[in-house]
Amino acid sequence: MRILKRFSKTSAGQKLIGFIFYFITKLISHSIRWEYFEQSKKSKIFDNKHKYIFCCWHNKLFLGPHLLPRNRVINALQSSHSDGMITSIAFQYLGMNVILGSSKKGGMQAFRKMVKCLQLGESIAITPDGPKGPKEKVKEGIIKLAQMTNTPIIPLVWATRKYKIINSWDNFVLPYPFSKGIYSFGRPIYIEKKININKYELERQNLENEIKRLTKILESRLNRTL
Repeated sequence: MRILKRFSKTSAGQKLIGFIFYFITKLISHSIRWEYFEQSKKSKIFDNKHKYIFCCWHNKLFLGPHLLPRNRVINALQSSHSDGMITSIAFQYLGMNVILGSSKKGGMQAFRKMVKCLQLGESIAITPDGPKGPKEKVKEGIIKLAQMTNTPIIPLVWATRKYKIINSWDNFVLPYPFSKGIYSFGRPIYIEKKININKYELERQNLENEIKRLTKILESRLNRTL
């Protein structure tokens, strides 16, 4: 176990494990019988090339990146920790760029890079509760990013009928292959340029509630089709 842990911290180990992670997630994603729930016009998101800040909870990272549109440049924010580096390799196989940084390490530099990418018309993918939680609690960074760049936030939510929950800080979700799945993009959420601290907190809470609301709708829809 120690040898494997050490291997995962090496560049070669991260590349190998990252490819395996990508390959497994791709196979499972393709095996799932997906339904799209029309919360926001899918065609608009998939047909246009507008810049967006896509977000999903950290515990839905297993398949979230596979559901993003491929018709634009997407830059994914990832931690520079070994786990984040492994996920970064998988993102690169999906054709996404990676920006390394977190609230604890390289946060400001990563934030500036995201601002620059959005100014260039590129999109961002971010887990608003990552990399270490608290679980399903939106942090301020995504709100600040949307405010500064006048870029809409698009929540991404998915659920499968059969899955396993890992005993981790975020209760990471592992979907079973060949299960029935459903996903949805939420309505664009814009943050005003000039808002006071109370409105700022309200916007943060609104995003949090919207992701949770969409999740409940999808889970309810899956249950009704049992």
